[in-house]
Amino acid sequence: MMLLQLAWIFLCGLTLTLAATNSTTNTTAPDTFNISKAPVITKPGCPSKCGNLTVPYPFGIGRGSGCGIGNWFELNCSNAFDPPRAYLGNIQIYDISDNQMRISNVMARRCYDRAGAVSQTNYASSDITGTPYSYSELNKFTVVGCDDFALVTGGGGRNFTSGCVTLCSKAEDVIDGYCSGIGCCQTSLPKGLKFYLTDLSSLRNHTQVSSFDPCSYAFLGEEQKFVFRGASDLSDPNFMQRVLTTVPIVLDWAIGNLTCADAEKAEDYACKANSFCVDSDTGLGGYRCSCNKGYEGNPYLDPGCTDIDECADPNLNDCEKLMCTNTLGGFNCSCPHGQYGDGREDGRGCHPYTSEFPVMKVALEYVGLMSDQTGSADLYTAPITSNDLYTVPISPYNSTGEFSGQYSLNSNPSQMFFPHVNSPR
Repeated sequence: MMLLQLAWIFLCGLTLTLAATNSTTNTTAPDTFNISKAPVITKPGCPSKCGNLTVPYPFGIGRGSGCGIGNWFELNCSNAFDPPRAYLGNIQIYDISDNQMRISNVMARRCYDRAGAVSQTNYASSDITGTPYSYSELNKFTVVGCDDFALVTGGGGRNFTSGCVTLCSKAEDVIDGYCSGIGCCQTSLPKGLKFYLTDLSSLRNHTQVSSFDPCSYAFLGEEQKFVFRGASDLSDPNFMQRVLTTVPIVLDWAIGNLTCADAEKAEDYACKANSFCVDSDTGLGGYRCSCNKGYEGNPYLDPGCTDIDECADPNLNDCEKLMCTNTLGGFNCSCPHGQYGDGREDGRGCHPYTSEFPVMKVALEYVGLMSDQTGSADLYTAPITSNDLYTVPISPYNSTGEFSGQYSLNSNPSQMFFPHVNSPR
C-alpha cells in the first residue's frame, strides 16, 4: 500500500508540473505526400524505390551515394529481405511524407511468474540526437498492464519526464478501446524530443493478477495506430509482436537548423523555383519546402515546382460551362458567346443576354426631368406620390450605336416627359 501511495504522489506531482504539456492540443499539420507524387522525385541516376517504400528527394537510397541532401537523408536498402527493406542505421523506415517519417518501434516488457519473480525483461530507449529528426507529438507513451506504473524521460530540445499508472483487480473491469488507467494508460509528449528511455515497474509484481495478466508493457508509438483490445491484450502472448508490427514511431524531419529567414540567404538553400519555405515548429530550427499554390512537384529538385493545369481536371476548377483558361498558378472561367457572368459554379455563373436589359423600377418623392421644348436643356421637377411607379426599360444599342430611352407613367404626363436619348447615359 505504501508503494502504491508513493507512486500516486510522484505521478500526481509530474501531472501538475507537466499539465500544460499534456493538455496541449495536437496542432500538427496533416500528413501529405506531395514530394512523392511528382513526375521526377529523385536526382538523376538515383533509385526511387526500396522494396515497397518510395524514397523521394531530399532523401535518397545508398549511404554515401549523394542521392540524398545529406548523410542523414541517405538510407540503406537491404536485399536480405523479400521485398527489400530500407534502414537508417538499425532503424527500419516504413514511409516518408512531406514532413514526417515512420520508423520501427521498440518496447519495454516485464513478465512475472505466479510467485512474483521476474521471468522476462526487455528495456526500451531510443536516441536520435545529432540527426535532423525529432519525435512527433503524434506519438503517445502507452503502458499496458493491471499492476504497473512507468516513467518516460526524454530530452534534446527540452527536458521531459512523465508517466502513468494502470491498475485493475479483475479482467472484467478492463474495457476495450479505452486507455484511461484501467488496464491501459497513455500520456502525451511535447514536440522536439531527441531521445527517450522508459522505466517500467510493478506495484506487487503481478501476484494478484497473474492469472489473467502475467506481463506489463510500455512503448512510444503513433496514437492513431494503437487500439487497445481490453483483457485479451493482457493475456495475449503475441501482444508485443503485434504492437511492434503495427504501431510505428513518428518522426518529424527538417533540413538543417536554420530558420527560413536565415536559410534563404545561404548558398545551399534547398527550396527551388515556385516554392516557399516553411519553418519547423519543433523548436529545434530547420525548415522544409512546399510548392506555391497552383503548382506541384518536388520543391527540392530543379527546375522546381511546375504549374498545375486545373483546366485538365474538372475536379480542380469550378468553371460552369467548361470554359476554362489555365494561367500560371491558377485558372480563369469565362462564358460562351451570348452569355454574361463570371462562369463559376460557385459564383455568378453564366446567363443568356435578352433583347432588353431588365426593367428598372423607381419610386421617388421628386424626379428631375430634362426638357427640350425650348431648344435648351431646362431642368423641371414634379411631385410624385408614393404610389407613382415609373418603369424605364433600356433597349440595347440601336443601329447607330446609341441608346434609346422609353418611358411609361401612371401620373399626369402633361407635367413631365422623358426625351429621346441620343447619347449613351
